[in-house]
Amino acid sequence: MIETFLSVGIDIGTTTTSIVFSKLKIENVAAGFVAPKIKIVGREIIYRSKIYFTPLIDDRYIDSERIKNIVREEYARAGMDPESIKTGAVIMTGETARKENAAEVLRAISSMAGSFVVAIAGPHLEAYLAGMGSGAAFISKNEGKTICNLDIGGGTTNAAIFASGKLKSTFCANIGGRVIRFDGQEPKVGGWTSMGAAVCEELGISLKKGQVLAFSDLVRIAKRLASSLLSVLKGNPDSLALKAAIGALPMKPIVADGFAFSGGVGKLYYNTELDRDMREILRYNDLGPLLAQELKSLEREIPAPVIEPIETVYATVIGAGVHSVEISGSTIFYTNQHILPLVNIPVVRIEDPYATLESIKGELLEKFDRFRSTEESNLIAIAVPKGHGFGFEDVLRLAEAIALAYKTSDMNGPVIVLCEDDIGKALGTLIKGLLGKNWEVIVVDEISLEEGDYVDLGKPLYGGTVIPVVMKTLVFSV
Repeated sequence: MIETFLSVGIDIGTTTTSIVFSKLKIENVAAGFVAPKIKIVGREIIYRSKIYFTPLIDDRYIDSERIKNIVREEYARAGMDPESIKTGAVIMTGETARKENAAEVLRAISSMAGSFVVAIAGPHLEAYLAGMGSGAAFISKNEGKTICNLDIGGGTTNAAIFASGKLKSTFCANIGGRVIRFDGQEPKVGGWTSMGAAVCEELGISLKKGQVLAFSDLVRIAKRLASSLLSVLKGNPDSLALKAAIGALPMKPIVADGFAFSGGVGKLYYNTELDRDMREILRYNDLGPLLAQELKSLEREIPAPVIEPIETVYATVIGAGVHSVEISGSTIFYTNQHILPLVNIPVVRIEDPYATLESIKGELLEKFDRFRSTEESNLIAIAVPKGHGFGFEDVLRLAEAIALAYKTSDMNGPVIVLCEDDIGKALGTLIKGLLGKNWEVIVVDEISLEEGDYVDLGKPLYGGTVIPVVMKTLVFSV
């Protein structure tokens, strides 16, 4: 039996906002009398919105009402009812994620978008989703190659490196086409980011609101941004790149079989005509077209051949809507589905699942205090790494350690455990028996998470046998 459910991706970026609706199919792929194994077997995009300029009130605030109207209008245009949307993600990217009301807007949009549409932000997660949505991960897996996807938008470049389809690392920098924005059909400065200020200071270009920049200065700025990004790819970030860095940048040349560009600037990169008409160059009121041209002029210096991905401008939003969700194993355990969905749960990881009961209990008590998001929040997810063959005594010892840690601490649940191995039902049954009727317990298996990740759990699907999971690994270093 194949079950179909709808997913949405909403990307609110520095320059543009877009929405996609997708149809995800899940099926029991196990044969005969083998234990069920539910997998996502199909992902189909069924609707793409038009590309909107992201509405802002000013340099500090997103226009929340206009964003909400865009979402409502696109849901209506697509014939979608929020009640029918079972999963997906709203992702806020680039400079927009730094606006003062960004978190409030994210929560508002996710709450009106569907029953389990989670709010996510962060450039490293965006890099991963863009690499999935662009098709770079697919190309990497299909061809057994290492592909670096560079998603270049208005405010940031978010890069993800995939080896044979698996995410290897990410890196991010504040290099984008909208580090300076203009008003009208001439390069009259309307605003800038800290990166825009930094590049102009280095080049000796004064930057004032209302000032009209010379075309030669626009070219110099775009050329400098492009050369700075190239220095990162070569593993020798220059002074400007170090100022632009979001976290660590690679300090060795990126070893890849190919580079792909996505995002708004990525789309412009593959337009081979180098148009010098001022109206065309400023059609987005920013440096995007010029930055794309200057990157194109440096193509021979890029450490590996440039390939064209499957998607460019829609890459991040497709990643958010199509690739943000995974499905748990089918031998899960939960006591009450009405407490779901649960979102933004910090993850702690048991280092050695074969350690003594007291050792595991002590480790958990220490991590409960260190990792829970606030003093008031008692939500923690415990990740159990893959074992080398769990026997009943091993599972029982794990259950006893987890139950004792909760009873000893001020944590009051629900108890949430995420296992890599297929032991969810057995472990959950034992934990529930040890804790008693006043505790809610959720154990999900066949999910791999690291300490410091965050996880969201949706309402059960496929007759209650699987749970949709969104895993938020926020930082990957090269």
